[in-house]
Amino acid sequence: MPWIEVPQEVNRIVNTPSVTILIEDILARASAHEHQAYQRYRWLSLRFLTYHIGTSKLMQALASESQQRIQSLIEVSASLPIEQSPLRKPARRPVQELQVQPHFFIFDDEVAAEELSRALLEEWRSRRFYERLQAYNAIPDLDAWLNDCIGQRRAQFQILQEARDQLPGVALPTPASSHGGRTITSSAPPRWREGSPANRGRGDHRGQAPWG
Repeated sequence: MPWIEVPQEVNRIVNTPSVTILIEDILARASAHEHQAYQRYRWLSLRFLTYHIGTSKLMQALASESQQRIQSLIEVSASLPIEQSPLRKPARRPVQELQVQPHFFIFDDEVAAEELSRALLEEWRSRRFYERLQAYNAIPDLDAWLNDCIGQRRAQFQILQEARDQLPGVALPTPASSHGGRTITSSAPPRWREGSPANRGRGDHRGQAPWG
């Protein structure tokens, strides 16, 4: 089965004693990452229906972007030396099957800002995931796909940041700074307001595996 030799320092990052990463494993992890993003944005699209239809449509568009990345990865995997692709298209669950929890729908600016801040953090983590995956990638056929993912995640971060900053009456710190007329995105994760419900109970995620 095809395998990739990994430098010793990767073991510390991925938290595994193995010194190999199977091509199938990389494909499966990247696919799972996009499947999670698809479900997360589709869920947010439903939650934002009661707050702002434009924001709801934005979340659905971001879910579609994850679908397209999965489809692109499936096409790329066809040229790789693997016996059977572990990839699949995301399943769209009927709305009636979703277990809607109390306070599911968003009605006010504060909750909307918290959810958009959470989405910003997830986008930052996603970009870091692909950057780390690319740093240790030894599969030339995946280079272009990974670079596209990094660029798209950076663009989605900016779109979500603009959406959050346009919310009325809510002032949140921005993870980007202006320099010389250019917007520079910080390499640090977005900071949320202290005490924000979305930030409670979350530990320090520095040093996680690229797919952790």
